[in-house]
Amino acid sequence: MAEITEVRIYKSKRDGAVKAYASVSLDNEFVVKGIKVLEGEKGLWVSMPGRKNKDGTFQDVFHPASREAREKIVNAVLNAYKDQE
Repeated sequence: MAEITEVRIYKSKRDGAVKAYASVSLDNEFVVKGIKVLEGEKGLWVSMPGRKNKDGTFQDVFHPASREAREKIVNAVLNAYKDQE
């Protein structure tokens, strides 16, 4: 599994559900941008980068292939976000 070598948080300047955007570096070789930190009814959660299809549905542009990889990215992003509060 790729190692997360850097997480950058860019706090949103607007009020609303989106609290921040994040970029995650993997193995100092790949960077994933457009990850969102959102606040919902059950607290903070992370959305992977996606795009809106013509029919109005959304499709992830990047997504982890396993539950463990998703948890690793989500935890790294949320921890970095909380460290900046």
